[in-house]
Amino acid sequence: MMERHRSGGPMSLTPRIAAHAYPLLESVPASAGLALTSSLLDAWTFGQVGTFATVQSGNLLSVGYFAADGDAPRVVTAMASILAFVLGAFVCSLYVLWCSRREEQYSRGVLLFEVSAIGILVLLSSMTPLSSFALACAISFVAGVQGNAFHRETGMLYGNIAVTSVVQMAASLLGRAVGRGIFDDGERHLTPASAYLVVLMAFLLGAGVGFALDRIWASGSLVAAAATLVVIWLRAGKAGLVDPSQNNPTP
Repeated sequence: MMERHRSGGPMSLTPRIAAHAYPLLESVPASAGLALTSSLLDAWTFGQVGTFATVQSGNLLSVGYFAADGDAPRVVTAMASILAFVLGAFVCSLYVLWCSRREEQYSRGVLLFEVSAIGILVLLSSMTPLSSFALACAISFVAGVQGNAFHRETGMLYGNIAVTSVVQMAASLLGRAVGRGIFDDGERHLTPASAYLVVLMAFLLGAGVGFALDRIWASGSLVAAAATLVVIWLRAGKAGLVDPSQNNPTP
């Protein structure tokens, strides 16, 4: 969330950092865990069918590239991943509205759904000849649910849907910290920059670990993603404030 000055002036360029306890899903550890989960899912879909479960800009680029190359099957695969992600985000938005009407928190339910869905997919893939294409679409649906529910970390986008923005903001904030002697805007930069960098490192770690695990076991990255979500879910069960309080698009 960006903060507008009380005088009605222009909005601050940096995320608001307030001195109060944030909800669990706005904390840096939780955001890093979600970014780790995201890249683990990406590791499976990219390794198996060449699509991204979470980074839809990569899928859109793939659609254009393969369309120009005349590779219709690859275009269909990338488009299917995009549509599955969109459907997941759409369904999740309805669930969030339903929980809001009942004045209930939605995060625990979303996390439990993710764990259950990934677990079922792992079981199905080990018991039936489920196609990689169908499995990748299902994983993209789960990624869309997660992206819609938890795309905030104290006003900052995390790696599920905005890797480029996270990289840009980390570099920008570091630059403004180094350039304080040129102009001091009176805001903190190193703290939010560090949070962005932690999220990026978690995303990078998930990719490397996911690819390595899948070489050992075809569903290794999916199991690791589910295990990470279980940890967040267990923590959410003990926390008071859980849901992100700023689940609106960045201005």
